[in-house]
Amino acid sequence: MSAADSHSTFCPREDNPTCSARRDFLKGATALAAGILAVPAAKGDNSGPLPTVKLAGHEVTRLIAGGNPLFGYSHFNGLLDRFMADYFSDEQLVEFMLACEKAGITAWQSNYPQPLERQLPRIRDAGCKLQWLALADTWDIEHNDFSADKVWPLARRAVERATKHQPIAIALRGEETDRLLRQGRMDVVRDFLNCAHDAGLAAGVSAHDPAVIETVEHNGWPADYYMTCFYRLTRTVEEFRKDFGLAPVGETYVASDPERMCRVIRQVKKPCLAFKILAAGRRCGSPKSVREAFEFAFKNIKPTDGAIVGMIPRFADQINENVRLVREIAA
Repeated sequence: MSAADSHSTFCPREDNPTCSARRDFLKGATALAAGILAVPAAKGDNSGPLPTVKLAGHEVTRLIAGGNPLFGYSHFNGLLDRFMADYFSDEQLVEFMLACEKAGITAWQSNYPQPLERQLPRIRDAGCKLQWLALADTWDIEHNDFSADKVWPLARRAVERATKHQPIAIALRGEETDRLLRQGRMDVVRDFLNCAHDAGLAAGVSAHDPAVIETVEHNGWPADYYMTCFYRLTRTVEEFRKDFGLAPVGETYVASDPERMCRVIRQVKKPCLAFKILAAGRRCGSPKSVREAFEFAFKNIKPTDGAIVGMIPRFADQINENVRLVREIAA
């Protein structure tokens, strides 16, 4: 479960009744629960620093904690969303942050849902010094149709909201950037980057579609970093029919997508933060599959890149296990 773009085209928010269909839950949640249970607690010495990368003047570990599970964004269905949200009470969220810091992680990434307004001060009051990478999610402010005329003023407000809590950087969410590309309105992405810089923040672009990154690079716009989803979750039904000759049901992960995104990651010089490297829990069926997913990610991104990974340590010590994997694979 990666943490970056919370609400995809095929996984609407909890207020959509289709998300909580029992049949979808039994198919999806069972697979995810198997993944959660499959990764054993880390054993042996987990000391020593994690490898780090530079991100717009800041040093962050190559493993970054993702925020999706913290706020109930499972990318499966509404019932699993509720499980995650119920588990991560304010107190448990603070404990999670402290555990990440103790394990050697130095940064976390999330959007800015309403609960975070009260949670961020609690995280700081607990002495946690994890660096926050914010995500400008316009739905945090107002449900909208993702048209350029709606996204732009809401994106500005997202920058204003986040700035008071001093994130080290902020990126425009991939749902927005992918749709802006489809609308021919990538100028909004350029304006967002300038807006974030004017606020004194490093500015990034998140994307599911590699063409978004290619467009920003081609135009030479001042992105400091990219958030790069391994799976293109924003394909329309029409695009699925054109590319694959079929229409999907729900959020669909295509096995060949990571290779396409990784080619773009390696072509750009700026740091990239890969997310959904575990396909939102779909590649967690066994310790072997988890390790293979981490190995693929870190062998196919640049040494100057990192990965955002969502974790829910309800049944196993995912934090230390993931730290151990990254220390071994990315050293």
